[in-house]
Amino acid sequence: MTVEEILRQTGLSDDQIKALDAKVLSGFTQVLSTATQTQEQARKDKEAAELAQRAQQQLFDTEIAPKLDAWGNEAAQLKAENAFYKTQFEEGKKAGFIPKAPPGFTPPARDDKGKFVPGANEVPGSPAYLTAADGIKAVSNVTWVMSEHQRLFGQPLPDDFETLMNESIAQRMPFRDYADKKYGFTAKKAEITAAKQKEHDDNIRKEAIAARDKEWAEKAGNNPMVRQGITSQFDKVKAGQQAGTRKDPLTMNAEQRRQQTRQAIQTELQDNAASTIN
Repeated sequence: MTVEEILRQTGLSDDQIKALDAKVLSGFTQVLSTATQTQEQARKDKEAAELAQRAQQQLFDTEIAPKLDAWGNEAAQLKAENAFYKTQFEEGKKAGFIPKAPPGFTPPARDDKGKFVPGANEVPGSPAYLTAADGIKAVSNVTWVMSEHQRLFGQPLPDDFETLMNESIAQRMPFRDYADKKYGFTAKKAEITAAKQKEHDDNIRKEAIAARDKEWAEKAGNNPMVRQGITSQFDKVKAGQQAGTRKDPLTMNAEQRRQQTRQAIQTELQDNAASTIN
């Protein structure tokens, strides 16, 4: 917002704003510019801090914690194997046979029948197999972001899915949360809701105005087809003729009747104006 718009919101008129000293307006402008820059920098710092926090959490969840668990499991496994081999060695010496493989041991990437098992012996850094659940989730995300963008903005998604996915990974954010932030889905939904509410309110006002206009047209309109009936004024006209205050139209010529009509209209307008002022 400009300084003029802010001052206008405080209640100052355009003339009052123009009357302000140029130095005052310049000072207001500098303060507003400084505040805007400070706010923008604070927003950038907040986003950078949130990104760093998400990166640290992801590092702990995906690398540090799994490695700690793996080290603990490996130490327990080695300890159990050491105890097993020691026992087998001592018993083998007594019985004279070669110890068999430790319990629970199976060849890498093979099941108990020797059949290859995908992903059973994953090598660190090598491509992992895409599971059915991962595939369904990926298709669901693609469908969701494309349909949301088309529904809210009326046009196809401007970015390809792979680019969007890589950006969400770089930002350490869930895919849908990142898409919502980048394209402004939540803000657009709020805008659409506000527009619908405004249209609803405008329709209510239009209906109320139409009902009021109809009521007054029936009460005091010029159309005799819709105007409500009123009591005849003929008895007053007749009484005026008998009292000599109103001439009988049948005894006047065309010009005299027009003159009397203009005079009656002028009198009625004056009476209405007086009653309105009072």
